[in-house]
Amino acid sequence: MKQLRFLLMLLSVKRIFPIVLLLAVASCGEGRQNQSLTLMSYNVGVFSKYQDNSMPEVARLIRDSGADLVGLNELDSCNRRHADFQLKELSDEMGGWPYLFASAFPFAGGGYGNGVLSSIEIQKSYRVALPKGDGSEPRSMAVVETARCVFASLHLDHCSTAAALSQMQVVNDWFIGRYKGCSKPVFLCGDFNVTPDSEVIALAQTAWTLLSGTGNTHSTTHPRHCIDYIFSFRHAVPVQVEEARVLTEGTASLSDHFPVLVRLRL
Repeated sequence: MKQLRFLLMLLSVKRIFPIVLLLAVASCGEGRQNQSLTLMSYNVGVFSKYQDNSMPEVARLIRDSGADLVGLNELDSCNRRHADFQLKELSDEMGGWPYLFASAFPFAGGGYGNGVLSSIEIQKSYRVALPKGDGSEPRSMAVVETARCVFASLHLDHCSTAAALSQMQVVNDWFIGRYKGCSKPVFLCGDFNVTPDSEVIALAQTAWTLLSGTGNTHSTTHPRHCIDYIFSFRHAVPVQVEEARVLTEGTASLSDHFPVLVRLRL
């Protein structure tokens, strides 16, 4: 009798196991499909480098690109140059995306700085002040943490290599102190104001892996060169680059920089 019950149990398991296996495979496949991520870095030049207001076109560009998170440089906030809170206005153009503005310094009765726009809910956010040193002005970094990744946008000094190096060291130390060993990927993007062969990028690459390549990102510089980048943190979960490109088509009239885009597999 015991042997009969055992045989019936085995037959039951054999029937159920293929179904469980198929469900598990389907679930894993769905998970893999959800592990893609698209990032953009864009110095928008307060949306008024070459036209009165490039914001609607920038919003359309972001939507068409499929970007999940966007790092933005040169944003005005409620100042005499632009009375509106530009990042909030862009968020409204995107249908209410979550955002973070990190003022670099007070400007014309309001603020000026960097930001992050995210299609994913922001769980934590940080404004990190970067030292002015002997550079042109104080700088800042905007950092957001979502359920899928950590993402930061910065703008380094353009006049002083020493100042930019000092700022980059602060960035490295901040991430090593807070996100070393992080169980999700960590990204850094922005206008670094230096070329790929610079000391600043060499310092960055002690802690970060370049994802975006070295194509020209500055639309008015002669000779043209790369100064905008997207990196991933070496001390967190690695990622695989599926596509990296600079969006030059139809964007030369929007800013003096081109947007940089990477599509990733986590």
